[in-house]
Amino acid sequence: MNAARTVSISPAAPLPGRSRRAPMIGLLRALLLGEMLGAIVLTILLSMLAAALRDFLGGDSGRAAEETVRFAAGGTFLFAILAAIASRGARRRRPWAWTLAAVLQVVLAVGTGAAIFVATWTPLYLVGFALAIAVMLVLSTASVRRALGQV
Repeated sequence: MNAARTVSISPAAPLPGRSRRAPMIGLLRALLLGEMLGAIVLTILLSMLAAALRDFLGGDSGRAAEETVRFAAGGTFLFAILAAIASRGARRRRPWAWTLAAVLQVVLAVGTGAAIFVATWTPLYLVGFALAIAVMLVLSTASVRRALGQV
């Protein structure tokens, strides 16, 4: 007989609020932060374009064009802020982060579609649709839905 006792060790309970590691949450955060950076760059470019339109067109038509483009730049900046908030909420596993990220993708797709109608079409617009599709695919995975309380 063996005199040594066997000790059963059960795994420690997970920390509150952190059930399991979800690598797809990291991918979701990276995509949302990428959208945020892209929106900030687009905001800067639109602001520069607005100033150039005002100088190029001049008069009332120049001011009207500038206001329209600055309004678009403001909307883009708001999109960047909301993408950063959604990324932070996903990091902290907040259920509202899933909803905010999904709504932002709808806004991105609609905004890209509106840009196609307003401006001349270029293949660069496909980036907006591709980002929205990529984020929605990540949002629809079971691990992300579970981690963000959507299941």
